[in-house]
Amino acid sequence: MKFETTPHEFDFDPTYGHSVPDLQRIRYVDPEPEDFADFWQDLYQKAMDVPLDLKIEEEQSLENGFRCQRVSYRVWPDYRVGAWVIFHEDHPQPDLGVVLGHGYGGREAPDVGFARKDRILIFTIAPGFHISQDSRLPVNDAGKHVVYGIESRESYLLASCAATIWRGVDVLLELTESSVKKFHYHGWSFGGGMGALSVPWEPRFQSAELGHVTFANHPFRLRNECVGSGASVRQYWLKDRSIEETLRYYDAAFSVRHLKIPTLFGCSCFDPAVPPPGQWSAANSHPGPSRATAFPVGHFDYAHPQTAEAEKTHAENLLALMPWVAGA
Repeated sequence: MKFETTPHEFDFDPTYGHSVPDLQRIRYVDPEPEDFADFWQDLYQKAMDVPLDLKIEEEQSLENGFRCQRVSYRVWPDYRVGAWVIFHEDHPQPDLGVVLGHGYGGREAPDVGFARKDRILIFTIAPGFHISQDSRLPVNDAGKHVVYGIESRESYLLASCAATIWRGVDVLLELTESSVKKFHYHGWSFGGGMGALSVPWEPRFQSAELGHVTFANHPFRLRNECVGSGASVRQYWLKDRSIEETLRYYDAAFSVRHLKIPTLFGCSCFDPAVPPPGQWSAANSHPGPSRATAFPVGHFDYAHPQTAEAEKTHAENLLALMPWVAGA
């Protein structure tokens, strides 16, 4: 496979010198910390010990029989986060629950385009963004959010972002009186990275779609130029190299090694914000059933002529790998 060249004006190469075959062959061989799994399993248990305290803040009718609830719930260590839940009024207790993440721009409203009669959706919002704002945290600021608490693995804000995803499962179970039997995670960019970090430790997920996975292969990300939140981490690291120890516990390529459920990856081959070698390091680390769709461009406003073909391939991969999610 070969993609046409993407014109750009960056002073660095967003392909990082890698062809599509190069990216598909990348293997991230660095050893993870010996207590990596212990750290995440302990964090998961601490997150589950926090009382959910679920509240339905608002409810409204949508088109075609769907309903939307704005809810709030507590996550580790002591944040109250918001989320939107969408379900069909004829199927308030479906079998399939979908937990959705968001990019590093946050999410101002739920995306009704994901609504289906056979499932209930929860659009989780990470602490600090939109309906999950907290006076102690940066507000809708990815550059500050991504380095908040980065001084140690225990204080890093991404831990609470993972808890937001885990407890999203409990929100759906409580709202449906435990009718949901199968859970799927969907997240791209920041949501893809957080999914890669969090989903392996949540045994109730049966499948995942992770696109443009960030937070993977930190040694490469720290030593190569990029834009966006990755640049904020890199600039912090250039002043304080000690944070690399924290980042070893938040490396999505390490975490994906523990992900055994069917997973569909979407990986770009030109991306100025999330270096493709990191994205493919995560996808190629998955030990279980998985597929990785190559996209020509990510995080860049350019109508690449081969994007439509990649989107078609991705939809086919989704149907082949997890038909229970692609259907309806």
